Amino acid sequence: MLVPTLTWNASTTSSPHQALGPFYDLRELVLAAMLAALAGAAGAAAWLYTSGWYVTFMTGNTERLVLEHFKGEHVIAFGALATVLVFVAGVITATLARVYLWRKARHGATRVMTAATIAACLSDMFLVAEGDAFGVAPVMCLAFGLGALNTSISRRGEVVMPLSYMTGTLVKIGQGIALHVASIRRWGWVPHATTISGFVAGAVLGGALFSNTGTHHSLLALAAISLIISVATWFLDHHGFIADDVY
Repeated sequence: MLVPTLTWNASTTSSPHQALGPFYDLRELVLAAMLAALAGAAGAAAWLYTSGWYVTFMTGNTERLVLEHFKGEHVIAFGALATVLVFVAGVITATLARVYLWRKARHGATRVMTAATIAACLSDMFLVAEGDAFGVAPVMCLAFGLGALNTSISRRGEVVMPLSYMTGTLVKIGQGIALHVASIRRWGWVPHATTISGFVAGAVLGGALFSNTGTHHSLLALAAISLIISVATWFLDHHGFIADDVY
């Protein structure tokens, strides 16, 4: 009787060491931590800018778009819906751009994020009236950019390491620690812990910028940081691209 076998190649194998998890190599792990830090900084800036509106927490926004109606806060509910839709639009845009524009590198999503942070800064300067609590346009720009950024670490169109979805990352860390203790798979929690550490570091940076520089300057600083990370991403990712990692 013939027994079916699986043939593995560069597109189906994961990293050479369990401590790298879904990453190809150490360079991609560092890249994910940097991009997660950018996501954390952008999320912190948006939250402080609006005094409590998340652009990284789509689970909460999905609940708010329903539950706020029960409180009579219809405008807030529609705002949550808009945030979710714009976030998804960012994912769609970055994915299509990857398919048609930058098939040989993943750093293009960071370009979209950089453009979104610049747009957020400019819209806050020119579209938000003096005395307004906050502007909708800057928040939507950041949500769009974060949706795009989350597509960065993908394999054949599937995200293998989300950069702002910390609930799932915490689940992976917990599972990895349990499997490590049970001696089933060691160090599988390390890449996820690295990513969440980058996210937390970015949140600290974003919070510090907003608290010490004010709204306009903090969004400008965020755009500058995103531009720097975009350049760094090109060096980290472009030359190390895996040829088989295509759609």
